[in-house]
Parts: sequence; structure tokens; C-alpha cells
Amino acid sequence: MLILTLALSLINFVMAETIDQRLEGYIQEFKLRPINHTQGYNPQLFELGRKLFFDKNLSGNKNINCAECHHPRVMTHDGLPLSIGEGARGIQAHGGRMQGQGKLLARNSPALLNLSYDQKLMFWDGRVQKISNGIFKTPVPLNSKISSVLRSSVAAQALFPMVDHAEMRGQKGSNPIADAENEEKAWDLLTNRIMSNKEYQDLFNAIYPNQEIHIGHIAEAIAEFEINNFSFSNTPYDKYIKGDTKALNEVQKMGMEIFFGKGKCGSCHQGEQLALDEFHNIGVPQIGPGKSGGDDLGRLYVTGDNRDLYAFKTPGLRNVALTAPYMHNGSFKTLAQVIEHYDDIGASLMSYQLINNWKNYVEKIQDHDHSSDEIRLKNLSTKLSANLYFEEEEEKALVEFLRTGLTDQRFLDQEVEGNYKTYVRFQLKESGFRKLQEALASGSTYSQSSYYYFDLFLNGGFALRELERPIRLIIQEDEKGSTFIFRQLLHKEATAKDGIILESNFNKTEEIKLESALAEDIIANYQDMFKRIYQYITPEMQQEIPLSELGIIKRNIEEMNQIFHQIPSQNKTEISDQLNVAVDKLFFVPTSFNTKETYSQVIQTELSPLKLILQMSSIRTESGGIEKTWAIEFETDKVLKKDIQKFNDIIFYYLKNADLIGSDFGGHSPSPSKTTGKVLKTIYP
Repeated sequence: MLILTLALSLINFVMAETIDQRLEGYIQEFKLRPINHTQGYNPQLFELGRKLFFDKNLSGNKNINCAECHHPRVMTHDGLPLSIGEGARGIQAHGGRMQGQGKLLARNSPALLNLSYDQKLMFWDGRVQKISNGIFKTPVPLNSKISSVLRSSVAAQALFPMVDHAEMRGQKGSNPIADAENEEKAWDLLTNRIMSNKEYQDLFNAIYPNQEIHIGHIAEAIAEFEINNFSFSNTPYDKYIKGDTKALNEVQKMGMEIFFGKGKCGSCHQGEQLALDEFHNIGVPQIGPGKSGGDDLGRLYVTGDNRDLYAFKTPGLRNVALTAPYMHNGSFKTLAQVIEHYDDIGASLMSYQLINNWKNYVEKIQDHDHSSDEIRLKNLSTKLSANLYFEEEEEKALVEFLRTGLTDQRFLDQEVEGNYKTYVRFQLKESGFRKLQEALASGSTYSQSSYYYFDLFLNGGFALRELERPIRLIIQEDEKGSTFIFRQLLHKEATAKDGIILESNFNKTEEIKLESALAEDIIANYQDMFKRIYQYITPEMQQEIPLSELGIIKRNIEEMNQIFHQIPSQNKTEISDQLNVAVDKLFFVPTSFNTKETYSQVIQTELSPLKLILQMSSIRTESGGIEKTWAIEFETDKVLKKDIQKFNDIIFYYLKNADLIGSDFGGHSPSPSKTTGKVLKTIYP
């Protein structure tokens, strides 16, 4: 949880007076401008393009259209790390696109958001480029008849998926278009197929009277639809750079300053599109089949220049929170992972492991081969820093700027589906705990509980924390018995006031009372496991655990798993689906445990009853010792987005009345999960 110390609070107090001035400097330095798509719009051509965008007749086997890899309901991409073209089944918007007979492609489908008539380069490697009006550099040279009709590189790009055998054309022998001698003849066959339809004849003749219709006109219509239908730029960021200094909240402004300042993101992400027409090697791990020999050399395939090795096009960032997974091959699932990658590219690349196998594929995606790490790092873009040394607070503010500051208002306003509870947690120092303990002296309920935390061990790593919506698995033991708790983060909203950052978390929760025998067996194995680990792990972490003890620890874990699979949790299936692992193959492992003393009280608010839970925890540290930490949680029933500001104001008001100041917040919650992970990798190499 993002909590600021007194020092940082004082810094932010100063920032509140000057940050708008500093951000104005960045606006000028990086030529930041709002999106402007007012020129050239043709409503007739737009409607024709819409019809073609969803027409499967543009594919060889009439089994795929543009929308199936760029669907509007999933932000004009397919939501997958690697695309699957012709022969796949379904669309991601309707329950998932499944590979079927489709070929696993080397790269993912880029989103079509905020394209423009002035777009110079298309595709991840820029193999389509507009040189000037009517002149394009493309994988297959275009004749003047086609190129003279095209106004943008967006239109030129639309030509090529149609004649790619894996994407839309189909494999040779499957249809006449796939068997055509070359791309130009394939385009002619597609044009004839479209123009055999009387409705299309009338539409094209109305727009292009007395012209011979060819594939260029079809591509131009599709581009007109893409450019004008998928412009989502009513973001807090765009409002801010237009002059509304209140459009971004305090956290978003902090993130924007980090983005253009310490993070150096503006060296590549600037201008109207928050992207330059440049290509950079940023050390992305290779996953999947690649373009050749299991690798993807990027821009090098287009230019033949070794300086372009592993370089890919810099994407624009508006609505980036809605277009995961990230990078040209979807190797990172979350914005936090992307930021951690830039923070230390070497460490990120060398430690990378593909956790999620994705249920959409018949074949397993090939994990990154670390034998290429050295050459990737040697050829990194000169615009990158080896380390950025982000603080946790800076990373979270940066994520918030990207996640909400750059998202169109229509998506920010959408309510979160499903049932959930809303809660906020602040880490405290002991001074803050004592103040709140005094405030809760009357009318509060005291209790003690033990918490046993679990994760899933998959491909050598903890899997649940890698999900886009992180999951926590907990067994809580108190005087009433033991309860299994499943908690999944659905959404969070961040705001700040007087230097204190508040994150409102929307969580789906399932609680199951455990039979005493099941709980006792799990807890006994859990405690025995950690007792054996910390008997040998010294503060210096140097002493090896004997093989005999490792064997007992392994038995502890496997006995816990046998019991865990007896818990009738409905959400185990959801975990199974997200991780593409059969339910009976889910492998639960302990990560840490602590004991908590809590003081709780319920207060009535204008929204719903609000439960305050003041906690003092005794947590096992990395070296096996015990450290005390303090926190306050606020929990209530479902709070809608439209009411979230009221909810936040209630919490800030309570904190103010309890006389909490910046120095009362801070501290951290130690976790021995690194130690646990080290032991697990020894047992399960």
C-alpha cells in the first residue's frame, strides 16, 4: 500500500505549489498536444469502411475479418500476447479467441487507437511507411494505381493482413486467393469478390463515381473507419495539457512528473501521439515462435541494419491501461511489470519467466531463451538508463498516471461489474497506531487472529501476484474457527490529499468456514515447514538446509496440497482458467504468516456502514525473526465509482479527526516469501 513518510509528505506539500509549473515546462519541452482529428472525415467512406471492417469476404476462406483481431469491445486488439490468425475460432470479445487450426504468430495485434491521417509508420517493425503523398514503402511494392488512392499509411497497412497466409489469406491449396501467383493478383481476386455484391457496387460508385474500383479503394475505406471510429482521447491528461489544471489529481500529477522527469519516458513518448516514429531495443524478452529460428530480430528485418537489432516501434500510450498485455509480443501483463522492467532492464530480462500459458492456445508459448540476454543488453537503445532507481511510491504514482490519467473518460466512468467490497489500507508507524487506538477506545471490539498466506507455484515462480487482477489466498484462524479467504482485486482508485495517498480497492471476496480437522492439518504442516526453514536460515542467509529436512518440508507442502484441494472454493476454477492449469494441477505453496491483534468498530456514513479495523501484526521477517507492524483498514460494501470521492472524503475526514499527520504513516510489511521461494526452487528445481 502506498503510504508516504513525513519527509515525502513535506516534499509533496511544496510540490502542490509548484508542480503545475514544472509540468508546464514538460508540456513545452516535449511538445505535448491533445489529439486533433478534424481534417478529412468523409461520412460515406466511414460507413463503407465500417461494413468492410466486419466482412469476412476479405479473407481467403471467408472465416476471419479485421474485427476478430482488432475488436472494438476489447479496445481494438485481441487481448492476447501473440495473435492467432486464419483458422482460429471466435473473437476475444465473446468468451475468448481460441487457436484451433490457426497459426501462432510472432507478435501481437497492436491496438488501432488514435490513428491519424498523418501516421507515417505502421506495424511493430515499421515495414509500411508513408514517404509522401502517393508514395509508400511497403513489403510488396505498390503500383501507382493503388498508391495514388491511399491518403495514409493506415490505409497502406490495411492491404497486407489480407494477403498474409497466416493472418487472412489462408494456406495454399485452401482457396483461389491463397493460390494466387502474387499479392497483386490476390488483391484483384478479393476486389472482384467484394464488387460482385450489388450493395458494395452502389456504395463505392457513390463515393468514387466513374472510377475503376480496386483494392486501394477498399483499404482507404477501412482506414477512414479505423482513424475516426477509434479516437478515444478525452483523457484527464488531454484536459490538463489544454489548461485545466484540476483535470489530474495529485497522484496523477506526481506520476506525470516522474514520467517526464526521473523516468525519462518523454525521450520516446512525446508530441501529439505520445510517441515518436522511432524504433528502440528496450530489452524485451523473446517469447513464442518468433520470426525466424525461434527469435524476432525486429526492425532489422526491414532495414538490414544491425543497429536495428531487436528494435520495435514505440507505441502511443493513450488508453494504455486497456490494451494489456504489453510489448510487441505481450511478454508483460501489467503496467507495473513494464515499469519494473524499465527500472532495471538487466535484472528484468535475466530473471524473466513466462508464468501464464494462456488458455487460448493449443500449443504452449515458448518461454524466453536466456542465451540471447547478453546481446540484447549489449544493443540496448542509448536513450535508456541501466537503472532508474524508482521508489515504491514513485512506481505506484507512475502506474496511476498511466492507468487513469491517460484513459478516456468514458472508460473511467464505467462501473465495475459484479459484487465486491471496497476497502482502504494504510500502513502506520506506532505513533499513528497509538492515536487511533485511543480514538477507538470506546465501542471497539478486540480480537486476535493468525493469518496463513498461500500462493501458486508455477514454472518456478509465484503465479497469483503476476495476474492482471492479483489474487490472495488466506486461511484465518481465530476463536471462532478457521476460514479460507479468496480475495481478488477487481479495480482500484487512487487519490491524494495533503501528501497522503489513498487507494480504494474493489475486491471480490469468498469466505469458507473450514472443518476443524482440515484446518488443523494444514496449519500443523504450515507451522512445521516454517519452523524447519528458519531453524537453518541465519540472518546472513548462508546456512544450507539439510537434504533430510528438505524432504520433510516437501512432504509438508504436498500434504497441504492434498488438503487444500478438498476446500470447496468456487474460485479455484477461475484461477485455473486464468493460468491455463487444470484445477487438480494447481499447486498451492505457503509464503508467510502473521498474527494480528485488532480493534474494530463500525461507524455509520452517508454511503453505508464503514468498518474500521486497527491492526498490530507480528510478522516473520526474511531471516526468521519477528517484526511488529501497524495498519488501519477501512472496509465497506460495494462503493460505486460515482460515489468513490465521497467514500475517500469520509476516510480523510476520519484521519484528520484522529489527528494523524504525515509522520504517523509509513513502515512496511516484511514477508519471507523470498526465503520460501528459494527453498521451493531447491525442492522443485
